[in-house]
Amino acid sequence: MAYQAKRRKHFEENFELADEQGKVVKTLAVKLDADDIVGKVHRKYTALTKALSDTSDLQHKAAEGQEAAEAIEILGEAVVSLMEAVFGPEDTKTITEFYEGRYIEMTQEVLPFITKVVIPRCMEIKKENQKRILQSYDRKSLNKGFKREQ
Repeated sequence: MAYQAKRRKHFEENFELADEQGKVVKTLAVKLDADDIVGKVHRKYTALTKALSDTSDLQHKAAEGQEAAEAIEILGEAVVSLMEAVFGPEDTKTITEFYEGRYIEMTQEVLPFITKVVIPRCMEIKKENQKRILQSYDRKSLNKGFKREQ
């Protein structure tokens, strides 16, 4: 009997863009490949968190008369970068065009999908993959064929 190496099922989540009446205009398939997306999303989410911290510092300075545009630009770049890690460049462009430059609305609608759906699901997939890998290295089954020499 030959040993078989099988490919695993690909996981996807759908993200729907709906107009004001609730009619779905576009459905985007988000591939949740734990090997690829988890690392990228984690790095981009960390960068977004740092950008939020940096922009709050810049907002305090802006209140003192300095430009707030720099803070908005930093935050916007971090949000778009995170979206590209999840959706890819083409679908991110589709989303930004759908919101017609209303970046605050876009952020309020899209980020919860990333933080409440994509990231938790990727973590589940990663844990399942780790569990499967560890099971393949079960010590008892590995030691059955080997006897200690004394």
